[in-house]
Amino acid sequence: MTLGLEAIPALAIPEADAIRKLEVVPVHVVVNAEGGPIFPAYDYVALNAEGQPVFPFYQQLNQLVLPMFMTVEQARQAQEALEGRPDAEGSRVASMPLNIALERNERLVQEIKAKDESRSLVTPLVPAMADWRKAKEILQAEGYSRQEIARNLKVPVFLTHPPISITPPGAEEAKIALFFNYRQLQQAKQAVADFGGEDRVWDLRQALNVLVQDEEDQYFIFPTEDLIQTFQDQQEAPPEEAAQE
Repeated sequence: MTLGLEAIPALAIPEADAIRKLEVVPVHVVVNAEGGPIFPAYDYVALNAEGQPVFPFYQQLNQLVLPMFMTVEQARQAQEALEGRPDAEGSRVASMPLNIALERNERLVQEIKAKDESRSLVTPLVPAMADWRKAKEILQAEGYSRQEIARNLKVPVFLTHPPISITPPGAEEAKIALFFNYRQLQQAKQAVADFGGEDRVWDLRQALNVLVQDEEDQYFIFPTEDLIQTFQDQQEAPPEEAAQE
């Protein structure tokens, strides 16, 4: 995934450290029986009123698409849609932290280019539609047009103004929490007595720019619902099943 980080004159923290904060965001892809990627084919282009492609992605000629889904349900639906394709026999859903997925995607791009220089790869990060729609509502309330939202909002990251501070596990000081799930943001607001802040949303690219420029390292990413659910499933699973996972 090309994050589109703008050039920054002076980095407060290394970009790699900012990317590492994404380890609490699991993503899910459909792989074949050998664990290799399966590239779906999309034969449509959804355009807005200005003729620009809209959420979540579109496919150009000689372009491979490897969507990374932010919920297991999305990935399983994509897997079902691949049924009947010879290269999808024995397919499964593989999950990994987003920061690891980004590293693997960089290597995959190089492998594809080495085999065919005319080929390119896009790996869109596909959020839950419920979260994207909530983000759209917030931005529309702030006065942004549908065209601006379609062009600039790809992966929403939620926060509040004034911000909510939470002490991360293993940390001694509270940090400003960023949420990938709108429902988690609402739960955090309910935990703060008499909280009167307003919902805000950034695109992931904007959020990463903020993290990179954060001299005081005052932000952290709240573990997503998918990650928390995975931990709960592992704790509830029999010892032999948990060991296999």
